[in-house]
Amino acid sequence: MKELRGKMRLIGTLIVCLFIGLGAWYGYTVYSEGSVWASSPYNTRANGTTAHMGDITDRDGNLLAHTASDGTRQYLTNEKSRRALSQTIGDQMGMSGTGVENYYSSTLLNISGSLLDRLRSAFSGEERVGSSIQLTIDGELTAYISSIFPEGKNGAVCLINYKTGEVLAWVSKPDYDPADLLDGSTEGDDIADTAFLNRCLQGLYMPGSTFKIITLASAIEADPNVLSRKFICSGSWDYEGGTIVCAGGAVHGEVDLVTAFTKSCNITFGKLAYQLGVERLRATAENFGFNENFKFGDFMIYNSVFPESVKNVGGLVWAGVGQGEVLATPQHMAMIAGAVANGGVMMKPVLVKRIENSMGASTHTMETSVYRQAMQPATAELLARAMYETVQSGTASRAAISGYTVCGKTGSAETSDDKSVPTNAWFVGFIRDESKPYAVAVVVEQGGAGSTVATPIGRQALEKAIQVVG
Repeated sequence: MKELRGKMRLIGTLIVCLFIGLGAWYGYTVYSEGSVWASSPYNTRANGTTAHMGDITDRDGNLLAHTASDGTRQYLTNEKSRRALSQTIGDQMGMSGTGVENYYSSTLLNISGSLLDRLRSAFSGEERVGSSIQLTIDGELTAYISSIFPEGKNGAVCLINYKTGEVLAWVSKPDYDPADLLDGSTEGDDIADTAFLNRCLQGLYMPGSTFKIITLASAIEADPNVLSRKFICSGSWDYEGGTIVCAGGAVHGEVDLVTAFTKSCNITFGKLAYQLGVERLRATAENFGFNENFKFGDFMIYNSVFPESVKNVGGLVWAGVGQGEVLATPQHMAMIAGAVANGGVMMKPVLVKRIENSMGASTHTMETSVYRQAMQPATAELLARAMYETVQSGTASRAAISGYTVCGKTGSAETSDDKSVPTNAWFVGFIRDESKPYAVAVVVEQGGAGSTVATPIGRQALEKAIQVVG
């Protein structure tokens, strides 16, 4: 009997240890994997009434997404507005990886609280009320920019405050309607293949002539007197192994660098890149954030690329005009334009203005911080003047806004050896005004000339920002 009791105690002890071990494992799993569970489209608890997902509002407090009393997720009633904000807000299925609904799911579902809170919710099944997130995005501005984007074209528009780093608008085309995915139905079959891609953050494009901002900055910092030098453009230039031409067969003759910049002379900037050399040009590009592993707390962004190795002269020449292996996102190009406007200072981009828990207490408020000093203030000033002249008398004349100093640069990036394929149309620019510190980047895939297609979009976006953001 004594032996039996001893065995029973041993078994009892083992069972207790097992339950303690399972409890510890479960607690650790909830703690470490809670946000992953929350983000899963198969998480019915997150999609049901046990998790009251917090609100998402724009910078003015306008509701962009909220949870109704029956537990269903609701978005803007206007379909065009829902679509305009689709990649920014995301959807309950987590199809847009950069969307706030996915990226901040643990906050919106209150899974980021204490271990005790997580365990209590997990075991009791009681409704969790998540935190609400106020974004820096302006909903009206975003919807407007989306409405003026060329019908049937893909691309992106990114508009920021270059003094604070606030993202004011992201527009990515094609877009989608998050309401189509609310019930997990097959209505989403009509969604374009790349609609879940936020091209502002995940679209890597050859920047074309907008990269001449970097090439010119490199030349100025190598030789402050370089702007007075003269270059000859005969319409084409034979370098070792190939030929570079100016767009449309233009012949610019004898030009200084500012004139070459305003007219977007490929010959001059190809020669300039050749003279600078790959190491100096790459160093300048990296000062602006190329080849940098971007680490921003509020969102993910793909890394822009300047080739680590240039195999021949052609690679260097074409890199100087933003072609070849040079790649950048619209968000990064907006930051580059903003750095020119901001005395060479590139601000860390921010998307979240405020986070408030279910009790109304603020748990996070936006902080502005410098990301990097991309160039010397004197260089930024000379670049700003060149970009101003480009709007006044160059390829970006359609960016001019009455009563404001607008600076800009156009680009028309070739994407194919087939000359019948339209170029990607680019515009980057900013308003030079302390009270209206807005910078914009526009890319229209296969849109044609940046001067005629992307530039007017940039101007209208900036005009609207003046009107609605203030």
